Amino acid sequence: MSSVYLRSASIACAVLVLAGCVARKPAAITDGQPEAPPKPVACVPAKTGDPMIGTWLSNTRPRDVSGELQSLIVLSADGTMAYESLLKIGRKARPALRETGCWTVADNVYTMQTTKSAGEPVDTKDPIYVSRYRVEKVERAKLTLRELKSGGQLVTARRMPQGYRLPY
Repeated sequence: MSSVYLRSASIACAVLVLAGCVARKPAAITDGQPEAPPKPVACVPAKTGDPMIGTWLSNTRPRDVSGELQSLIVLSADGTMAYESLLKIGRKARPALRETGCWTVADNVYTMQTTKSAGEPVDTKDPIYVSRYRVEKVERAKLTLRELKSGGQLVTARRMPQGYRLPY
């Protein structure tokens, strides 16, 4: 009986030792190398003489906003853009956004890709930083765009002199 007991005890010990080895097996390294920082968005220069190049000011009343939104968009020939907005509610004016990035027009669609908001880099993969508009009309002094979404708002902007700034 003692040999059976010893054998059972030996088997039990062996099982525990093996179980301990399995439990202590070093974890496989599954974490890859840290993800490389995203490549910066490279702006593509606009076509020479593109009529959208310039400084544009729009005044809109967005749905569900009790005030007027002034937006200033500066579209440069090198494909860079600067966007800032000011929300006027009554007599009070509040700066809303200040963004920079790139712009393009392809197949009559104006795309604005924000790369920095309030001076800080953004996640350019986040769709909130991409705005698309159908170009309805481009005139020397007037630009008409429509948001590319169901029920998209019509935006009409007038050309302003180079260097124009929103009044804060």
